[in-house]
Amino acid sequence: MSQDTAPQAHVEEDGHKVFVGNLSFQTTEAELAELFSKPTAVLKANIITRGTRSLGYGFVAYETVAQAEAAAAAYNKTELGGREINVEVAKPKVERAAPKERAPKKEKAPKEAAPSNDDESGDVKPRTGRSPRTRASRKSGSRNKTRNEGEEGTTDEAPKDDEAKESRPKRTRARKSGRKEGNGEAPSSPTPSAPRTVGPPSKTTVFVANLPFAMEDDGLKALFAEFKVTSAHVVRRRGSGRSKGFGFVELVDEAEQQNVIEKMKNAQADGRELVIKVALSEEQGEKEASA
Repeated sequence: MSQDTAPQAHVEEDGHKVFVGNLSFQTTEAELAELFSKPTAVLKANIITRGTRSLGYGFVAYETVAQAEAAAAAYNKTELGGREINVEVAKPKVERAAPKERAPKKEKAPKEAAPSNDDESGDVKPRTGRSPRTRASRKSGSRNKTRNEGEEGTTDEAPKDDEAKESRPKRTRARKSGRKEGNGEAPSSPTPSAPRTVGPPSKTTVFVANLPFAMEDDGLKALFAEFKVTSAHVVRRRGSGRSKGFGFVELVDEAEQQNVIEKMKNAQADGRELVIKVALSEEQGEKEASA
């Protein structure tokens, strides 16, 4: 008796539904129920959502199939919330059949043991007819045989490749530093370079930096035209002859040198602010080396 009433209760609870698609995301379930309840009262109106956001479709449930079909025919391609909706009778859910249980696998019968070759004395004979010797015993036997034949003078067997390789002296590569190995000398540590010494300041020469790379010696001398200049020189790279961006100007005496330092503090050349200071003897040597 309970089996006959169970399906009927399921139909009364879910009803016969129609699918409503292309809904506006702002349409509510109350608005959907209000539209579809005009000819016939609905059991339930439901809009499918993901979290709190509508997915744009839903279902409306009626008591009978005839009511659901009449609603689908009446409201299909009508407007709700400014959008043309699609209405059709929803298909009933199809319950999936339970998966079939697999039959248990048959256990394979154990293989029969191979017949033994035991003789009357009870000793086991191998299939190949050879005596069961290990690899180590075979190697040791072959070595003894070779040694015995060498003592008798009947054979003069050459040493094997592996033994010949072991007898060769190993060569070691000498290090790139050129030191010979095996002389018992400890490797010498690299000698540190001597610290750079700065000579005394010059009394007649000034160092001029941040020069334009296109400036020549005459241009450098012209920058100091109002002073008593003995010589002016732009330092250049060897080979390419390209300017290094600095040079030296030699004055007649120390008083003129200090006069240049004082008056040329904000001097510029081609929009570049020059750096002028007293030259050191080491810097002066670089000037002479590049000249």
